[in-house]
Amino acid sequence: MLRWFIADLRTGRQLIDIQVMAESTWSRSLNAPEKLTAVLDMQDPATIALRPRQTIRPGRSVLAVAVGDVILAAGPVWAHDYDRDQKTLRVTAVGLWSYFDHRYLLPLAAATADVATFIVSDPASAGKTMPNAALATNLSNLEYGTIAKRWVQQAQAWTGGNVPVVFEADRAGGRERNADAVDFKNIGTLLTQLTQLEDGPDIRFKPQFAADRLGVQFLLQTGTDANPLITGTAVHQWTVGVPGSGVSALKVGVDATTLASVAWASAGRSVDSVLVSRSTDPTLTDLGFPLFESLDTSHSTVVIQDTLDGYSGEATTFGRAPLETWTFTVEAARQPLLGAYWEGDWCDITIPAYDPDQGHGDPYVFEQSTPRRRIVAFDGNAKGLTVNVTTQAAVNG
Repeated sequence: MLRWFIADLRTGRQLIDIQVMAESTWSRSLNAPEKLTAVLDMQDPATIALRPRQTIRPGRSVLAVAVGDVILAAGPVWAHDYDRDQKTLRVTAVGLWSYFDHRYLLPLAAATADVATFIVSDPASAGKTMPNAALATNLSNLEYGTIAKRWVQQAQAWTGGNVPVVFEADRAGGRERNADAVDFKNIGTLLTQLTQLEDGPDIRFKPQFAADRLGVQFLLQTGTDANPLITGTAVHQWTVGVPGSGVSALKVGVDATTLASVAWASAGRSVDSVLVSRSTDPTLTDLGFPLFESLDTSHSTVVIQDTLDGYSGEATTFGRAPLETWTFTVEAARQPLLGAYWEGDWCDITIPAYDPDQGHGDPYVFEQSTPRRRIVAFDGNAKGLTVNVTTQAAVNG
């Protein structure tokens, strides 16, 4: 049985359990905030006594769901949808990452600096102006994950911005990121863009109970430069295509629209500083595929060539093969138990050879196999009896 509860966003404290209806849902995805929808019965006396309009306030409250000591998903409440005729209240929340979609990469000094000082005279060029270096955010000699940490810590330094995030230790490295205040770079977007670099890290705000179990906090986890993937030590095991395995509803999707042997990217603040990047990977053409190209123009503010090269390199890395997605349903009370696996973990999915007489295997997969795949998402409902697991791998065979 899952536990649904609310907490205060700024402190993570004041846990209050709530009763939710069966259509409530939660989900987690790799390098993205989790999503939660709690549907409350506004005919239930205990729910009415809670006064959810006041106690579950959008922008101020956290909605969370847990199994035992493990918080599966938690994040700020962003919306209420009340239906008087149906006597229901739908509460929508998104993981803590979504909070940083509403924060910008600005040092604390920007809170009080005269806005006229964001731009200053350029001492090297009479009559011209430049961004005020005193209001810039400059980070160097760090790993990407620690750069992400510093961005979040800087946002926490602002009055009211100290939401309950806990951090890993700093990691020194060779990475550098610079941003002027006048760029008003969005922190949530910056975190997403960091994960999209060819060698960028996975990033996760993992919800967990505070040590005294009277509050919620979020551990900012990041992959390292040596191992950018966040993944557990265990490889989880599931069997598909065998009666009584507890695994059902297999769906397979194959997407070749991201194939790319040559990837282009362009960026620049103006026509005077346009950057162009090209990445080439012969994997597909060596296998007999025709040439595929891609173009990325979504990083218009990038001014460092290595950064842009990272985006084009990512496109050819993921463009080496069609992406195959397997989604299936597992029983939460069977091994591996709900709460033991997370997005990013590896799993082996055993499928016996197709044998219609025995009811074994699958006519689409057909051959016996145990492919290793990465969990990229999982979701469930209010009861938590079953979980839908989504896995992905690049497959050319």
